[in-house]
Amino acid sequence: MQVLFAGFLLLQSLLLKTETLQHIDAIASVSAATVAKGGTVTLWADVTPKPNIHVYATDKFGFSPVSLVFGAQSRVTFGKVKYPTPEGGNSPGTDMLIPMYSKPFRLTQTATLSPSAKSGDVITISGAVNYEACNDRLCFPATSLPVTWVVTVK
Repeated sequence: MQVLFAGFLLLQSLLLKTETLQHIDAIASVSAATVAKGGTVTLWADVTPKPNIHVYATDKFGFSPVSLVFGAQSRVTFGKVKYPTPEGGNSPGTDMLIPMYSKPFRLTQTATLSPSAKSGDVITISGAVNYEACNDRLCFPATSLPVTWVVTVK
């Protein structure tokens, strides 16, 4: 009986998904597919919270705010991320109005290519949308959703 139970546990663990459940969708887009050496392009991440989900726009009260982050990019420098004006809403367990997003919103980032980039190079820009999501009953652990943009050097 113990062998059967151990086999069942092993089978169940093999069937479990290893990916994190995402509470948002994010679509990456770029203002221009081709950019001159030293030129600037705008990167967008269009974020849509799933139904009955909100993400925070502030780190007040201990929440992890939505943020757009980038790993080291040798041929790209970044400006400051622009965030839209958040809505106000209540978080589970509080009656305070907290800045958050429950409707689709756009994060905007400028990126400048290195003047030493070579014409014809394809540059992949990797980033992530970090966020903490909640529904009307509970909050989920802060997580990250990878996003990628591709531009070609003119």
